[in-house]
Amino acid sequence: MRSKVFLVATLSILSLMSVKLLAQEAPIPIARKSINAVKIGPGAITLDGVISENAWILAEKATDFVQFAPNEGRPATEKTEAWIVYDETALYVALRAYEPDPSAITGQYSRRDRSDDSSNDKLGVAFDSFKYRRTAFMFTVKPFGVQSDVYFYDDIESDETWDAVWDVEVARDDAGWSAEFRIPFSQLRYATDGDQSWGLNFMRGISRKGEMVAWAPPSRKESAVVSRFGDLTGIVFEEQKGSRMEGQVYSMGNLRRQPGDSNDPFYKRNKFNGGAGLDLKYGLTSDLTLDVAVNPDFGQVEADPGVMNLTSFEPYFAEKRPLFSEGSSIFNFPVGVGYENKESLFYSRRIGTAPTGDPGNFGKYWSADPNVSILGAGKISGKTRSGWSIGLLNAVTGSEKALVQSDVGLTAAREVEIEPTTNYGILRVQKDFRQGRSAVGLIATSVNREETGASFVGLHSAAYTGGVDFRHKFLSEKWEISNLWLASTVRGTASALSETQRRSSRYYQRPDVDHVEFDPTLEMLNGWNVNMSLNKMGGGYWKGGSGLFARSPGFEINDLGYQTLADLMGVWGFLGYFKQEQSGPFRQVSVNGSMSENFDFGRNRLESQRAIAANAMFNNFWRMSFGVVSRGSVLSPQALRGGPMFLREPSTIYFVEGGTDPRKTVMMEWASQLVERSESASRMWNISPKVTVTVGDRGEISLGAQIAKNVDDSQWITSKIGVNGPEYLLGRINQYTKALTARVRYAFSPNLSLEFYGQPFISSGEYQSFKRVEEPRGESYSLRFQNLKVQPIKNSSYASDIDGDGDLEEFRNPDFRLEQFRSNLVLRWDFSAGSRMFLVWSRGMTSYSNEADFNFMNNLVDLLHENPDDTLMFKISYWLGR
Repeated sequence: MRSKVFLVATLSILSLMSVKLLAQEAPIPIARKSINAVKIGPGAITLDGVISENAWILAEKATDFVQFAPNEGRPATEKTEAWIVYDETALYVALRAYEPDPSAITGQYSRRDRSDDSSNDKLGVAFDSFKYRRTAFMFTVKPFGVQSDVYFYDDIESDETWDAVWDVEVARDDAGWSAEFRIPFSQLRYATDGDQSWGLNFMRGISRKGEMVAWAPPSRKESAVVSRFGDLTGIVFEEQKGSRMEGQVYSMGNLRRQPGDSNDPFYKRNKFNGGAGLDLKYGLTSDLTLDVAVNPDFGQVEADPGVMNLTSFEPYFAEKRPLFSEGSSIFNFPVGVGYENKESLFYSRRIGTAPTGDPGNFGKYWSADPNVSILGAGKISGKTRSGWSIGLLNAVTGSEKALVQSDVGLTAAREVEIEPTTNYGILRVQKDFRQGRSAVGLIATSVNREETGASFVGLHSAAYTGGVDFRHKFLSEKWEISNLWLASTVRGTASALSETQRRSSRYYQRPDVDHVEFDPTLEMLNGWNVNMSLNKMGGGYWKGGSGLFARSPGFEINDLGYQTLADLMGVWGFLGYFKQEQSGPFRQVSVNGSMSENFDFGRNRLESQRAIAANAMFNNFWRMSFGVVSRGSVLSPQALRGGPMFLREPSTIYFVEGGTDPRKTVMMEWASQLVERSESASRMWNISPKVTVTVGDRGEISLGAQIAKNVDDSQWITSKIGVNGPEYLLGRINQYTKALTARVRYAFSPNLSLEFYGQPFISSGEYQSFKRVEEPRGESYSLRFQNLKVQPIKNSSYASDIDGDGDLEEFRNPDFRLEQFRSNLVLRWDFSAGSRMFLVWSRGMTSYSNEADFNFMNNLVDLLHENPDDTLMFKISYWLGR
C-alpha cells in the first residue's frame, strides 16, 4: 500500500511542477516569409494547369524554396514558383516546377491518396487557416493529376484519412510541369470575421533526387512542421458567408454465395442484400462541423490479414471502414507505453463488430447477421479560433437477434438476442496555450447497453472512462513534458463482472495473488491510469526521453477501447542520435538505446528490457535497420491462464530489416527476427521478404511472403482439476507458418483504378514433450516442470496421469492446422468530385484440422478445393455540396 501512495504522490508532485512551467517563456521569434493574396473576379481562372491567365501576372510570386530533405536549410537545386489568388467561393493556387530535362519528371497513375511519394514528383500547398501554428490542411498533386490531401495536427502529426472535395489540373511543357488548384472555402475551417491572416506553405518533391523543398521549410531536426509556416495576408470577405452544408448519399447491393449444410433450414446458397444511407456534413459555425450518418456504410473493402493467435490477448486489427477512419485524428488517444503499443481509449472496431452471443449455444441451426447494425452516428468536430479543439462522437447500434432451431422438423425456430441495443459516446476537448506550445485536455467515453440484453450475453451494462491530459514545451521548444490521468468504471451483473475479473489483463483468480481479491458478487469495478513523460524533441541531433506510468488492477477500457494489461507500473527511457540529413555515405542515420522496467502492484517484476537499434538510409536510397533486445527473467501472470505466476526465462531478440531504392522499377524489402531462449532451447524466427515491380506508369505488382517457425517449450495447452487442485499442462510446440500476400494495382486514369489483394495463410502446430507445472517459480527451468507420459486414445485425445493419483486424465489433442485464403478485387471510379463507385468481388476459404501435417503446397492445393464464400458488391455514393 505504501508503494502505491508513494508512486501517486511522486507523479502528482511532478505534474504540479510541470503546470508551473506553463507561464514561463515567451514564444520564440521566427523570421517568417509572407505573401499577399489578390482577389479576382468570377471566371478569371481557367483550371487547366497552364499558368497563363492575367490574374497570375498580377499576383505576388513566392520564390526562394529551401530544402528540408536531404540537406535541411540548403537552397533547392531546382527552381520553383507559386502564386495564390481568391474569389468569393474558393482559393486558387498555381505552382510552377522548373526542370532542365522534362523527361526526368517522375510520376505514376494511381488512385487518390495513394502513399507512393518516393516514386512520384509532387507539388502541394498547405493552409493553417486559423494560424494556430499546430494544424493545417495540405493538398498535393502528382504529375499525372493524382490528388492527395492530409490534415496536420500537433504540429508534426498527420492524418491521411482526411478527405476534402477540391479540383486540380496539371500540365507539362519544355520548362517542366505546373499545377493549378481550386480549393473551395467550404472545405477549410476559418473565422468568418476579423483578421484573415493565415499560415501558408508551398512544397515540392523531386523523386529522382529524393529532395523535398518548401517555401517555408519545416525542420526535422527541431520536429517542427506547421509551426514553421509562412504568412498569407490579403483575404477579405465582403459579406458573411452562409452556413456550410454538404452530404453524400449512397446505395449498395451485394450477392453472397457461401457453402453450408443442406439440412440447415436457414441455409440459402445465394443471399441478396442491399441498403441505402446518408452522410450529412453541416457547418454549425465556421470552425465546428456536424457529421451525421443515417444507416451508415460500415463495410470495409479489404479483408483483415490471417492470424493464428496462441496468446491470451485479443488480436488488434486496423480500422478500414470509412465512417470511422476518415478524419479520426481528434479521437486518437493512446494510453500505452512504447512505439508499437496499440492500447487506446477509442478502438472503433468495437462499434459494429460481430455479435457477442453465440447462437450455437441455443440450437443446432441458426441464422444471424455477421455484424451488429449501426443505426446511426453523429460527430461534432473542429477547432475554434481561440484554440479550443472539440470532438464529440455518438453512435447507436441495434439489438441483434438470431433465429435458432434445435433440429430439422423437431421444433419451430425461436428468436434469441445475441447483442443488446448499445450507445457509444466519446468526448474530446483540448485548449491550446502559447500558440499551441502548451495544452490542457479532457477526454471521456461512455458505453450504455440495454440491461436485460447485456445481462443475457454477459456484457457490461455500462462503462465509463474520463480523464485529463497536459503537455508543455519549454526551453526554446526543445523539451516537452506531458501528463495523462484517467479513471474508469464498469458496471453490470455479478456474472459479467466475474468474467471481467478473470480476463487475461488481470486474472484476479490467481492462487498466489495477494494484492487483489476475486469477488464473485462484484457489480462495479473501478480503476485508474497515470502516464508522465519528459522528452527532448529538438535542439540538435540528440533526442531522448523518460517516463513513469502506473495502471491499477481495476482499470478497464475494452468496451470502447483496446487494452491488453492492467495491474502494472514502471519506468522507461530512451536516448538516440538522429541525423536526418546527408553526411558521408548516408542520407540519414540514427542510433538509439532504450530500457523499461515494469512491476505489478504486488511488486512482482513483469518486464525488464534493454534494447539498442540502428537505422540508416544510404545515398543510393537503400535502407537498413538492425537491433538487439535483451529481456531478463520475469514473472508472467498470463502464462498459466489464471494460474500462479510463472517464471519466464531470459530471452534475446535480434532483428534486421531493409529495402532497396523505392524509385526503381524493381524494389525489394525484407524483415527478419530471431528470438532465442537458451534455458529451454526455445527459438522463434520469421522472415518476410517482399518484391514490388512497377509496370509502366500505370501498374504495380507486389508479392510478399511470411515464413516463420516457432519452437516453444512451454506453450500453454490446458488446465485440469486434480486431487490437489488445478494442474497446468504445457507442451513443446513446433509451429510452422507460411503466407503469401499478392497485390496488383492498375490505374486507367487518376479517377479509375483496379486493385487485387489475395493472401493464402497456413499455420500448423505439433505438440510434444507434455509436462505439468511443478514449481512455477523454480530457480532453474527444469525445476518448474514434471514430464508426463501420454498415450493417444480415441477421438483425437490423449490420456496421462496428470495429478499423480494413478488414474489417467483425458485431454484433447492440441495439434492444429489452420488454412485460410482471402482476396478482394476492387474497381474504383471517382466519377465526379467527391462521388465514387465501387465494384467489389471478395472470396474467402477456411479449413481447420487437428492434424499438424505441414506441407505448404499440398495444404494450399487442399485449401483451394474448399467451397468458397463469395461476395459480389456494388456501391455508389454521390456528393451533394455547395
